[in-house]
Amino acid sequence: MSRPLRFHEYNPNWVNDFSQIKVYLESKLVNLYTEIHHVGSTSVKGLGAKPIIDIDIEYEDNIDLIIKVLTNNGYEYQGFKGIEGRHTFRYKSDDLPLHHLYAMHKDNEELERHLRFRDALRMSNKYKKMYHELKDSLIKKNRLDRVLYTDSKTELVNKILEVSKIMKQIVFAGGCFWGVEAYFKMIEGVTETEVGYINGLGETTYKDVCEGSGHAEAVHIVYDEEQVSLKKLLDHLFNIIDPTSINKQGPDIGVQYRTGIYNYQETDLNFINNYFSVRQKEYKRPIAIELATNLQFYPAEENHQDYLDKNKNGYCHVDLGSHKNVE
Repeated sequence: MSRPLRFHEYNPNWVNDFSQIKVYLESKLVNLYTEIHHVGSTSVKGLGAKPIIDIDIEYEDNIDLIIKVLTNNGYEYQGFKGIEGRHTFRYKSDDLPLHHLYAMHKDNEELERHLRFRDALRMSNKYKKMYHELKDSLIKKNRLDRVLYTDSKTELVNKILEVSKIMKQIVFAGGCFWGVEAYFKMIEGVTETEVGYINGLGETTYKDVCEGSGHAEAVHIVYDEEQVSLKKLLDHLFNIIDPTSINKQGPDIGVQYRTGIYNYQETDLNFINNYFSVRQKEYKRPIAIELATNLQFYPAEENHQDYLDKNKNGYCHVDLGSHKNVE
């Protein structure tokens, strides 16, 4: 008889569990791997999951040596287990957190699928909510029907992967995040927004940010690049900020009000820099927009999300109607 399916609410300790396992693997697989990836539901903040850490070892060569090293250091090699090219391992002891370990070549389609799906869930609260609710409802209906559970998940995963091909994300800082979010919500092609904090040390709160934690108030934007281009989004950002101002936008002064563009795709950096070069001709002072990618974005408290929708007369330093001026 099959074991009942399990579903737990998100546990922040899963990040620490992955780190512990990764450190162990790094110490054994020196120079044998390209990257060690935390994948699966436990890798997505806020997503419920079966409490087992899924890990993909990405490699370019030396799989026979990788298998040998792992089997000499506590793992049982279990072959492909139904998916060609996905080497599966089981850790035989209990001195590491419970985990599934796989090794796949860097060009393996299954690895690429794992990473794209993880990134799609990290990018989109909508996708994350859909996936969370589906898993929760399936398990509540029948904890023993693994076929229904797997087939239903696969259908949704394929749908999300297909849609996410045209979805991109970026984070903008342009002063008080209430107005910046309200402005970009009006742009056709922007599908999701979330306010939060970025480019500071660790998780934080609105109170700490206002007291000088060093984070920037920012807006995470998910957009459909078939409807709105990165250039158009940059046009809109420049429309609502003074790009030469340091730690000040409108009447708001402080390091949290600096301007920035974050978590862009690395392939977009040259385009952004070229855009800056063109726009610099419009200003006497140098453009002072911070650029950084692959940073942790910390969502703000719920009362700050969609703030101007909830507070119709709330403070806003942005001219929300000016989006009509951007061609």
